[in-house]
Amino acid sequence: MLTKQQAFKRSESLSQVDYRIYVELLRGKVYRGVIFISVQIHKSDGLFLDWQGGKLDGVTVNGNAVEWKLEDGFITLVGQENLQGQTEIRINFENEYSTTGYGLHSFIDSDEQQYLYSQCEPYHFSKMFPCFDQPDLKGTLKLIAQAPKEWKIISNEKKVDGNMQNVELALVQELGYIQHKDDYQIQEFVKTKKLSTYLYAIVAGPYEEIKCEELHNGIEMSLFCRVSLKQFLQGDSNDIFKLTKDGMKYYEQLFQFPYPFSKYDQIFCPEYATGAMENAGAVTINDNQIFKEEVPIDQVAQRGNVLLHELSHMWFGDLVTMKWWDDLWLNESFAEFISHLCQTKVHNIPIDHWVEFLKSKIWGYITDQRNTTHPIFCDVQNTDQADNIFDGITYAKGAALLKQLFTMMGEQKFSQAMGQYFNKYQYSNTTLADFFGVLKQQFEGDYLLQWQQDWIMKAGLNLVELISVNEKSYTFKQTATLKDLHPTLRNQMFKVGLYDKDGKELEVKLIQLNPTEETVLEFEHQNAYVLLNFDDGSFIKTSYSQQQADFFLKNLSNLSTINRVLVLRSIWDQVRDGLTGFTTFINGVLKSLLNETDDAVLQMVLEWCTGGVSFYCPIKHRQTFENELADVIIELLRKCPKENKNKRLILVDYLALWGTSQQNLEFLLQHINSDDAEFGFIGLSNGWRIIRNIFANLNIPKEQKWQLFEKWAQRDGTDEVRLQKRFLESLFNFDKLWDYFINYNKEESIPMVREAMAAFNHKIYLEQLQTYEQKYFEVLPTIFSTKSAEYAKEFYHSLYPINDNIDSYIQLCENTLLKSQHDILTKFLKESIDADQRRLKTYKFFLDTK
Repeated sequence: MLTKQQAFKRSESLSQVDYRIYVELLRGKVYRGVIFISVQIHKSDGLFLDWQGGKLDGVTVNGNAVEWKLEDGFITLVGQENLQGQTEIRINFENEYSTTGYGLHSFIDSDEQQYLYSQCEPYHFSKMFPCFDQPDLKGTLKLIAQAPKEWKIISNEKKVDGNMQNVELALVQELGYIQHKDDYQIQEFVKTKKLSTYLYAIVAGPYEEIKCEELHNGIEMSLFCRVSLKQFLQGDSNDIFKLTKDGMKYYEQLFQFPYPFSKYDQIFCPEYATGAMENAGAVTINDNQIFKEEVPIDQVAQRGNVLLHELSHMWFGDLVTMKWWDDLWLNESFAEFISHLCQTKVHNIPIDHWVEFLKSKIWGYITDQRNTTHPIFCDVQNTDQADNIFDGITYAKGAALLKQLFTMMGEQKFSQAMGQYFNKYQYSNTTLADFFGVLKQQFEGDYLLQWQQDWIMKAGLNLVELISVNEKSYTFKQTATLKDLHPTLRNQMFKVGLYDKDGKELEVKLIQLNPTEETVLEFEHQNAYVLLNFDDGSFIKTSYSQQQADFFLKNLSNLSTINRVLVLRSIWDQVRDGLTGFTTFINGVLKSLLNETDDAVLQMVLEWCTGGVSFYCPIKHRQTFENELADVIIELLRKCPKENKNKRLILVDYLALWGTSQQNLEFLLQHINSDDAEFGFIGLSNGWRIIRNIFANLNIPKEQKWQLFEKWAQRDGTDEVRLQKRFLESLFNFDKLWDYFINYNKEESIPMVREAMAAFNHKIYLEQLQTYEQKYFEVLPTIFSTKSAEYAKEFYHSLYPINDNIDSYIQLCENTLLKSQHDILTKFLKESIDADQRRLKTYKFFLDTK
């Protein structure tokens, strides 16, 4: 863990960093090499290097061997207290490949092919190589890599053409590294521009390459994936290249700055720990974004958002980078908003991209109501805390507020400001003050400063309600959802839609609420029904009385898609807040889906129903609701025309999820066994979901289950088979798994362990799991102090108790919180207390209404 204080002291002491890395990317479990680091030293008391890897050997400073110490992930050089000026450090290293998805990860596919890729944000480059691992010590990097001849090697820059002219390589070879071998190649890469360490990339393996033939401004583009997935990526490659090029053109115009790097590769990686990563010129992407079958259109939009999100980072994050993790929002909020904006300009698919943006905002709403919420700009004291803020505030809430800012400024002024920003700060680091210093030139007075203070510097969500209507006088109430922790009330500006008693739209009006509890406004129309935050322009939570909610439910068909979602979301919030029972929601909302014509509305309501069954419905009632939901899906499928493929794909997804009764499993089994069954073809992912449910059914013979597995495995033929087998085998090894989780030794990758954890913590073992609940909480501090952060996170979330002993879980969380000395564990425990208290409230309401 690196602290802000250490990082700032070091950045004052050092500058002009240059890395030259000579690395042997070997088959198997280890890699090795030599790194040369040139650095200008101003004050030697800030000289230390980060290293979270394995063996070090032969450390020299300016050609002389020196003593060194490695403590708590930091290398200090003994006897070098008087170093000044231009200095060169050389370190020999050997390290194991990672199995966590961070550092330099190794994956062995089912065809025994090995693939490597790096993931370095926020503080993982030092798990690969010794370095100065902080964003404001930008440096150049020169890579020479040795790898098996059949592998491709990819990095941030292009390969050097022609014969290698590298004198330093001879010294490296004298040291015993990068020796010529018949079955290995040596590749040299062009030196990068100045980058933060977390943006460097190294990828190697037998990746298949698909090149873009028609380039934008001569910028070379390629897609890469493992051999087993190329047939699927090939089919989408033209669409991906078109979206990328169109997005690049739009960003260049909007940002008034050309694409800042020499090439743009997109590498789809297996076992990827996140969605994607914006390594300059070499973006890595989770290869679950390669579709092996037809998917609903919203998944195409989501993938488009991922691709455009990472592309926008080439400017906002890579060209200009935050000084420290306090300003992570400058990267992520910006990319999350601008990628949706870009989709509305260039991604011509039949979907409302702002409805998709609203889905993302909901993540922000949920996060901002937890007791662990934080301001968009927050004081990050160390890299563990930095890891904690990749959340719904940094991404979704920040994006929503940047959309507000964009709307206030208009596209032209926003573009002018971005042009000034990127031209002024190119290849350097900035802070919030730098960003707003450019923006304020487009505003008069102190408005922007006040907006910044209220929205960026303060945490918490505001709830807005219409509490009374007296002819033309309308009284609005604003409260803070976490009034004890974050009581701020804000100047709120948003649109409202006014409707008469028959559901006819009368007027759409922009209103402003004072930063007080109540605001009274006069409207032209009297006693109208008011839809709050019309078209989703602001970041607020809304609530309706029962009479108002009933009115909008009755007149849903009169509302646009985004406004239907807003109304239904507000009603769903009543369930989450323990004010309306889940049964009431099901009866009032779900049945309206029988007449719903919009796929986006249908999908979101079904998603909320999934959450309701899983979290806000006592266990003993869940099967009843799953059966009821499955019945509605079957009815919808029978009414849905076959030509409406998108809706059918959505419905089959949820039927596979909820069809868990004996009757429904037998019905779905017919569909797996025959494409001629009533609803036709069942895709690979839904087939696996159904098979998992069949394996969890105690009434189906074990032999029949494994026969079904073998049939589906042959149909799939990809690495997904191994993941599914890990889960299914683990269902029959409950008694052996706990010790394996406690003594995890990194031999198996975290995605594989996740499958075993899902099997262990399964509803079929509810009774047996009760004996592990106390053990789980007792062992948490040890897991977080002795295992990798990535494994500890997986352990926490995948094994958190799933029974209905909610009062007990709250108490156990509170007791464990007193022992926690780890920032991430502390946050998780607080969030679990928050979630369980909410769940307990909904349970009590649920039971009281029975």
